[in-house]
Amino acid sequence: MNIFTVSFFGHRNITNYFRVAERLEEEISRLIKEKEYVEFLVGREGEFDLLVASTVRRISKSLSF
Repeated sequence: MNIFTVSFFGHRNITNYFRVAERLEEEISRLIKEKEYVEFLVGREGEFDLLVASTVRRISKSLSF
């Protein structure tokens, strides 16, 4: 299995929340669709980390087979 690892560690506060959320959704969706297996590493403290974690969970659930 070819594992593709992506790490997301960001800022405590996000100034343009909706634009960041949109870009995250695009990139995470693309990675999940294109790669055989994707491992996401996400921080646990700030607003960005929470946004990434929820986006990964939501997209993974919607693409589940």
